[in-house]
Amino acid sequence: MTGVATGGFVVTADGIAAYNSMLIEAVAIPFMLLGAISFAVHYYLLQGDVDLLWDDAQTRWLFALTGVGTVIVGGILLATYPSLDAARYGAFQLISALTCTGFQTDTGLGDRWPVAGQIVVMSAMVIGGAAGSTAGGIKLIRAISLTKGTLYSVTDYFYEEDTRDFAIADEEADVTAGQTSTEFDQAAVIGFLWIVLLVVVVLVSLIGLPTGQKGYALGDVLFEVASAQGNVGLSAGITDSGMPSSVKLAFVASMWIGRLEIIPILVMMRVLILGFE
Repeated sequence: MTGVATGGFVVTADGIAAYNSMLIEAVAIPFMLLGAISFAVHYYLLQGDVDLLWDDAQTRWLFALTGVGTVIVGGILLATYPSLDAARYGAFQLISALTCTGFQTDTGLGDRWPVAGQIVVMSAMVIGGAAGSTAGGIKLIRAISLTKGTLYSVTDYFYEEDTRDFAIADEEADVTAGQTSTEFDQAAVIGFLWIVLLVVVVLVSLIGLPTGQKGYALGDVLFEVASAQGNVGLSAGITDSGMPSSVKLAFVASMWIGRLEIIPILVMMRVLILGFE
């Protein structure tokens, strides 16, 4: 249940790592991926439309990012782990991050992992799973919109035609050169606000936490805040009961706002300040 709900809670104090079982990890991975797939896709799959697993853009990107990310993280971990452990820990942590489940089998994310590995996993936490799933992050559909919209805008300088095809989520529509789609605008707003919130919480955390040679590195703080804001739960070793109250409150706000995707919070604040009109 906690795998499909991408919740990450486990009945042991040490989480899923307490079992130290490759079999349990292998069983957990499909459930994490199911939780990160849109439940609209689940519905059509139950109706027998298996082709939708490939036809749906978000599901296709989820599988592609899972495969590419697993290879990259596994390769990075070869610098500090034996080959089998690098593949095992790299794949599981990457999938747990991308699906925003938060199952963690490697407690060395903060001290044993190379910074490059942390960055890849952190990026996966920021992206998250599909819209319409139980995952957090900015959602795959927005990542797709941002990627395709940015590529369209950049490559537009190399075209002389007034109109050309532009597709987001496999729905094609003719747009004039230079015109930005509504989907791209919305994704850009959410992405920008997400980064702003991330920076604010990181700054609060850096003020409240010990840093420098005897404290936490900036990369660890970024990783921890991205995990909280994406509603993931992977930890570089910062989050515990001994955190300063200011950091705890910042993390609570980050988790709450990240779950509601920022815009509803801004609407609520406007209503509280200006009232209904």
